[in-house]
Amino acid sequence: MTGQVAGQIELDTLDRRIMYELDLNARISASQLAKKLRKSKETINFRITRLLKEKYVKGFYAVLNIAKLGWFYYKLYLKFNPISPEKENEIIEYIKTQDYIAYLASMEGKYDCILLFMAKDAIGMLDFLYPFMKKYGDLIREKDLVSFIGARRLNERFLYAGEKRQSLDYSFELGNYETDELDERILRVLASEARIPLTGLAKRAYSNPKAVKYHMKKLEKEGIILGYASSPNFDRLGLQFIQINISLVDPTAKPAIIEYFDSTNKCLFVLEYLGKYDLGVELHLKNHDELNSILDSFREKFSDKYYDYDVATIPKEHVVIWGPFSKV
Repeated sequence: MTGQVAGQIELDTLDRRIMYELDLNARISASQLAKKLRKSKETINFRITRLLKEKYVKGFYAVLNIAKLGWFYYKLYLKFNPISPEKENEIIEYIKTQDYIAYLASMEGKYDCILLFMAKDAIGMLDFLYPFMKKYGDLIREKDLVSFIGARRLNERFLYAGEKRQSLDYSFELGNYETDELDERILRVLASEARIPLTGLAKRAYSNPKAVKYHMKKLEKEGIILGYASSPNFDRLGLQFIQINISLVDPTAKPAIIEYFDSTNKCLFVLEYLGKYDLGVELHLKNHDELNSILDSFREKFSDKYYDYDVATIPKEHVVIWGPFSKV
């Protein structure tokens, strides 16, 4: 954060440390966090409430490995023919109404739009794609489809570079874990309200705290719930959302490239693809000078490991859904 908006607070070191800790574990209690940061519980609760009220943090969510449940992701990049803003908005609104859209955003760069689709199999993706192309195919100049084979969520270090580096890793090897109705109600709530108290979660799940705690522990043990994280408001934080998609000559270079982007303290997600691209990295930067510095070092270190990459800015996110049970 480089400046203060009139009438609104500016983050101090305590705010940044709280955001860092809540990203490591969004379910940490205010008492535990107060002890860790050597502040009063009242101060911690006040600061968390203020961060939410001032929209520095949009909320908290459970990081889910949906592949364990038999789901996986397709990512579709779209480039439109010359169309009016009204027509582009019509396309966005159409996609927003479709089932199993996990993510939808506008892009600036090679593509105009990006969407993430949750599916049980390729037919599920086609159930969306065929009607969409029938309706809007004449407006689409280019579409590129990739499927996920792995993902890694790194912890937030772009505001406060604490010592702990956390990596929530999940491959997209499909599993067949069968959830019951209580599991699904729990996941539906935690997908967007990870800090909800156990009593409140039990009430929302139409169960009792003891049963809900048991199911949560089981979902964590089975690797369905990987962790609990925060959802920062990058616009409010004065950070640009940059996505870099990389096509590799040498796929064995992936670990070193991931380690490099993690070391910048600007990277939150690294995605492994099957398709046109091999890797996608998501950075949150103050300006293009930071981007140019990171790219210069990337080119210097890995010039013989990739054959192409493209850079896009994400100016607006339209849909963010963290699991197949979070949309009813």
